[in-house]
Amino acid sequence: MDKKLAIDGGIAIRNKPLPQEWCGTHHIDGREAEAVLGVIESHSLFRYYGPNLRREVEKLEEEFAAYNGVTHALAVSSGTAALQVALGALGVGPGDEVIVPGYFWVATVGAVVRSGAVPVLADVDDSFSLDPDKLKEKISARTKAVIPVHMGGVIGRIGEIVKVAHAAGVKVLEDCAQACGASQHGIKAGAFGDIAIYSFQLNKNMTSGEGGMVVTNDASLYRRAFAIHDLGYPRVNGRLVFNDESTQLWGIGARMGELPAAVARVQLAKLDGICGNMRSAKNRIKYGISDIKGITVRRVIDPAGDSGAFLKLTFENRDVSLYFVTALKAEGIVGAPGAFYPIHMDDWGLHIYYNIPSLVNKRGISQVSPWDLTENSASAGVSYGKGTCPRLDDLVSRTIIICVASNLADDDVNDIIAAIRKVAAHLL
Repeated sequence: MDKKLAIDGGIAIRNKPLPQEWCGTHHIDGREAEAVLGVIESHSLFRYYGPNLRREVEKLEEEFAAYNGVTHALAVSSGTAALQVALGALGVGPGDEVIVPGYFWVATVGAVVRSGAVPVLADVDDSFSLDPDKLKEKISARTKAVIPVHMGGVIGRIGEIVKVAHAAGVKVLEDCAQACGASQHGIKAGAFGDIAIYSFQLNKNMTSGEGGMVVTNDASLYRRAFAIHDLGYPRVNGRLVFNDESTQLWGIGARMGELPAAVARVQLAKLDGICGNMRSAKNRIKYGISDIKGITVRRVIDPAGDSGAFLKLTFENRDVSLYFVTALKAEGIVGAPGAFYPIHMDDWGLHIYYNIPSLVNKRGISQVSPWDLTENSASAGVSYGKGTCPRLDDLVSRTIIICVASNLADDDVNDIIAAIRKVAAHLL
């Protein structure tokens, strides 16, 4: 191996792109095609009725609930819709605050704003997940819910988070959009809190292109979620029920159809294998660089439950982290067109709170934002500019991300390890 860095004119470790990070997508085969064809041939694409209904959505809900060890599962049209439905089920609205970590996807905080509530940011710990100690500091009399976000399939100190929240009478909504298939000490992501959501969008651990799920063990939350995701009322045997005053609500038409459900059922059966591939590759990389001083990896409480999709490398200072990611790319550690790795966390876009102009500038979806409402006057001073989450800000400033594709070959993993070691030998 040429010891001279490729960025300085040496020979690169690799001369072909790595697979893209789209997790479940790499595992689509004839089984998904057969499932879709069966729905098309049934002429029954809507979940509630048709000439030859296959009940794919209903079966997916049953299988997903069993897989995650929960009582109720509700299939919806997207992870974003799942967040809106879950917040509605919890009754979140004007006058309420919802605590979220500063590291999320924009849909998480967007659902809070669209509910008319005020998001409150709390800092993270070394797992890049919500710090339960910071959560405790942020809880007020207005706090209605907290949303721990299991970014990249890593579950943080969720047991402590639930304990702190419940002691204060606050509900826990787990955002498992990136954590389908992840677990902690044998308990699946989404089975810790009061209600949880998942996403099946194209680059998620399992995919149906678009789609999502809401799960809960609380029958009343499930009934409310069901009504909200549909026409505002629950159904019995496919028929709307109007006489329950607790579920005379407004629906958002976020039902899942039979086609994405058929694909999702096949993907669910593959989920453990998909996550197993990513977890194995990620842990091999971590082990292969574990002796390098100057690189810290993200804390994972239960490595056996990590879904494995993202590897974070944190350096002692910002300059090294910026140069390191550029040098890795020069060594050929880049994904195929459309891939996002390696990437410096500065460039991780709408995942970082201060990168979202509509949050920093307190915009709503109409001329009146939640921050303008009289009901939220006590929360009007909440801010979102850089510096609100200092621990996260520090970590982001000196961390890079390598996305771990679900179909990495042994040679791919070896090249990633070799490139990191080569660059580190020059910089650390």
